[in-house]
Amino acid sequence: MIVDDEKIVIRSCLRILGGGDYHVEAAYDGREALRKIEQNPYDVIILDVTMPNMDGLEVLRQVKETHPDVDVIMITGLSQVETVVQVRKLGACDFISKPFEPAN
Repeated sequence: MIVDDEKIVIRSCLRILGGGDYHVEAAYDGREALRKIEQNPYDVIILDVTMPNMDGLEVLRQVKETHPDVDVIMITGLSQVETVVQVRKLGACDFISKPFEPAN
């Protein structure tokens, strides 16, 4: 699942990941993501750090409490060392800075 409040980021991720063997869904905010996670199993969540209403750090905390085996990759346009350290401590498996490009 892709979780980001920016539609262009979601469209890009769906384009990059769609069309293969992956089933990819999107959520436009943290609350929607948490509702979907309770209804469906996910292997990987790509989660934006900065979102209105509920930020990605809080979503990450809740996901790891209830679904510790789900891999969470955090994305953000504001790469700060403190944020990287914090998401790692909360259980994120990786951190990617926006904008990003698919590997060839």
